[in-house]
Amino acid sequence: MASGERRVHLGYVEAFRLGYSHLLRRLDRSTLNVASIALGLSFYTSLLLTDTFYRTYSTLGGASLSVEATYYWLVAIALTVSVVGITNAMLISVQERVKEIGTMKCLGALDRHITLLFLIEALLQGIIGGIIGYAVGVVAALLTTGFTTGFDIILRVPVTQNLTLFVSSLVLAIVLGTAATIYPAYRASRLDPVEALRYEL
Repeated sequence: MASGERRVHLGYVEAFRLGYSHLLRRLDRSTLNVASIALGLSFYTSLLLTDTFYRTYSTLGGASLSVEATYYWLVAIALTVSVVGITNAMLISVQERVKEIGTMKCLGALDRHITLLFLIEALLQGIIGGIIGYAVGVVAALLTTGFTTGFDIILRVPVTQNLTLFVSSLVLAIVLGTAATIYPAYRASRLDPVEALRYEL
């Protein structure tokens, strides 16, 4: 193992390049994962922004409005479904890439290199899905509240509050994508290279 570590070095820049390349080569599956993250995040963002818009509207002298607690459960369910969907998709991806992983390990890649590649793919998918999900959530929240609070309500919310929500949404998307990929990444890293090269789909 020590000799392998001396022989093979995979820096973060190279790992990101490979991860991005893998996303493009499997664009259909990557798109499904991004869509799954974006869907869950759009519900989350829409709910929080709707509540924020209502609170801001009330502070400005409007009627006191609030979001029903039931919607929070719906968001939790949506996020859970997203995680399950991503995990299943990544497990299928591992099965499709068994020979590729076996080749990489035969060329000297360590278990941690394989794990890192899968986690970087999840990170990139999380970032893209988070940005898309946030944008969709903003539109949904405005359509939900705009006719009551006015569509300019988003401009009345402090910039720092909007920025905080964006960052929290992006972080949540990354956490969801990464958490859903931990087990598939572990499975991929534990593949025996010789058996992997013999594997047939």
